Amino acid sequence: MFSINSKFFLIMIVLCLGYTISQFLRTSVGVLAPNLMIDFAITPDQMGLLGGIFFLSFALFQIPAGILLDRFGPRKVMTVIITFALLGSIIFALSNSFIGLLVGRLLMGLGCSICLMGSLVIISRWAAKDDFSKLAGIILAIGGLGGLLATTPLSYVADTIGWRFGFWCALIGTLIVMLLYYCIIRDYPNNNIKNDNLEKYKSHTSPFNIWIILKERNFKYMIPMSLMSYSALFVVLGLWGAPYLKDFHNLDLLDRGQILMLMAISWKIGSFVFGRLREFFGGYKNVVIFGSIGVIILLLILAFIPSLPTLYLYVLFCILGFFGAFSVALISHYQVLFENEYMGRALSTANFFNFGGVFLIQWLTGKIIYIFGGNELGAPKEAYSYAFVFVSALLFISLIIYLFAKEDKIIKKI
Repeated sequence: MFSINSKFFLIMIVLCLGYTISQFLRTSVGVLAPNLMIDFAITPDQMGLLGGIFFLSFALFQIPAGILLDRFGPRKVMTVIITFALLGSIIFALSNSFIGLLVGRLLMGLGCSICLMGSLVIISRWAAKDDFSKLAGIILAIGGLGGLLATTPLSYVADTIGWRFGFWCALIGTLIVMLLYYCIIRDYPNNNIKNDNLEKYKSHTSPFNIWIILKERNFKYMIPMSLMSYSALFVVLGLWGAPYLKDFHNLDLLDRGQILMLMAISWKIGSFVFGRLREFFGGYKNVVIFGSIGVIILLLILAFIPSLPTLYLYVLFCILGFFGAFSVALISHYQVLFENEYMGRALSTANFFNFGGVFLIQWLTGKIIYIFGGNELGAPKEAYSYAFVFVSALLFISLIIYLFAKEDKIIKKI
């Protein structure tokens, strides 16, 4: 167990709220994909781009975010950057074209890019290293309620009021989080730590240090797994799960939303569990291996199963959501490699590959589904099968490379 003082407890609540907004905006197009494709005449390859553009802007800002976090502190940086999510929500809600949706998603990704990374930096400064994985798992799990709101609740809103209303609500929530970031978050547990370490953090904020992080041996072997760990889950939960359930299993909007909601709940449960399995498996690396093997098997099952009763689909998607949470152990594996003064850049560089991989996989699977007969009205089962096999094959290759990584802190002084 770990102890949290009252000030840090309040900060954790705010961090969870911020991640809730990020998860809602990140996941929202998944359940709405069939509706958006029909309303805006969007083809599968365009849908892959629309789903992935959030993660592209998210990923591209990760390394600059790490430098800014180390240089100026999470409180200021998180408050400023999340304003882009406000603007993106407005543009998306008002959009009447595919380009408008694309610009809105791009700005949402930029604005949300700081929510998780800033949270991880704050945890690394406020909590003991042994508690990092558990606290990160709490933020991923509780903050992930936003992903749940983007499933059945958003489906219901879209079916009764209209999907645009959901993004106006997200706008209000984002504004509240921005104010809480500024009023509640503190960069350090006390001013003495801040004053003692500020110059040290400033002296290390150099682009050259990013290159040194990238040259770290274990880091290089972990990059392919970063590209695939989160994207293997989100290619289903965040984009193609709803179209797959519609086109192959003929489920309506609310049924699709319920299955994806339970998948998201399972993912949150998995975040708690995988954040606590280090002792059981003897290290974060073994946890990642266990989780990735489970996801590979489940994606292959999803690719080749015949039409199933709805109950079995619930079970299959829930198990996939649970195993997909192994990425929290991968984040913790990165965390043990570096000292605190490099944590912002190390974790943000890792996140660049995590979310860059989501963009790449969503875009490529959109191309695959389009090539094998998909259009704005739907796609044949074979198109989804090829896409899921493609993802599972890349995850398997990433796992083989990851086996060469070690869980040792090589870089102690840079």
